[in-house]
Amino acid sequence: MEDFKEQYTKELIHQEIKSNKHTLKGFLWFLVGVAFIWLLTVTGFFEVDKKLITIAFVSTCVLFIPPLYFYLKGDLSKPWLKYLFLSLICIASAVIISFLSYHAVLLYVVPLLFAIQYRRSSTIWFVYAVNTVTMLISSLVSFYYGICDLNLLLQSQHIRSWYLEIITESALNIPFNANPVFIIIVFEVFPRSIILLVFSIMMQYTVVSSNEDALRIAQLTYLKETDTKTRVFNKNKYEEMVKEYYPKIERVAVVFWDLNNLKLINDKYGHAMGDKVIEKLSSILYGHSSDRCYVYRIGGDEFLMIIDNPAQNEAESIVKAVKEKLEADNERNKVKISSAVGLAFGRGNDILKVVEEADAYMYENKKLSKESRK
Repeated sequence: MEDFKEQYTKELIHQEIKSNKHTLKGFLWFLVGVAFIWLLTVTGFFEVDKKLITIAFVSTCVLFIPPLYFYLKGDLSKPWLKYLFLSLICIASAVIISFLSYHAVLLYVVPLLFAIQYRRSSTIWFVYAVNTVTMLISSLVSFYYGICDLNLLLQSQHIRSWYLEIITESALNIPFNANPVFIIIVFEVFPRSIILLVFSIMMQYTVVSSNEDALRIAQLTYLKETDTKTRVFNKNKYEEMVKEYYPKIERVAVVFWDLNNLKLINDKYGHAMGDKVIEKLSSILYGHSSDRCYVYRIGGDEFLMIIDNPAQNEAESIVKAVKEKLEADNERNKVKISSAVGLAFGRGNDILKVVEEADAYMYENKKLSKESRK
């Protein structure tokens, strides 16, 4: 199952790249939403201080620059990128909440919604920690510079300093707390952090369950597509690729391998040795596989290698390297391994025809090999 773990790890990396792309798209929609609110404000639809909403909008645009840079650069596979993206989303949410106060308090949940797609509980707890810190800062900024909650009742657009000025100038003796930081931490930040903690715990259960399901699906897919004895793809995968994948490829190179004298090896040394011979050839072929070069076991001792859009002499070089490896191993082992090889080229939408040609060349090669030994 070592190869399954490697394949599963590659799939996780692929999923993380997709999640980073989804996060960037979500960040963009987040920015679009803020821009829409800003437009409605500057046109007079919302009774909100235009200077504050402009600061929030410009700050969000600035925070979007680093994610946009990495997206344009095209490298989204770095494991630390998700922490950068999620941190910037936390900061963007905190900036907007700082100036819009009660209008945007639900934004604290948004970074957690982004974090859940990464399928790792550590990501959720990272976002929770960053969210808690930015919540404290944004609450303090909101108290001094954000839109006052009284605006909701008075239909005004003033910040708290305006109300404090009115209070101090009026004849009314209205008490004002001398230690607002303590009040904010205890009665605002603490309750909200507890609510976010509950959200984080619930999301963690979702992530763990999703990971377990993904692992089970990956295991079933691996068993369905892979010949467990030789580690290469099986006939099921080959038939699926022939139907759905290769017709979309412009050019293909097909190499057909068939072990020589397997029956004689089984009769003389036993089937266990015959299995080792098959595994030896498959191991060599597997070493040449890549993201555009797949190896399939389509019969007992028959293997196919199909290369997408092969470079010049690429297939011939692989055939030569496999032959040299078998000859080098034969010098150290009592059981000699050789194989007949057939090579053909063609278009992807003619894949079955190209495979038939490689098969015919392989049998011709096997026939010549037998005649040379007589």
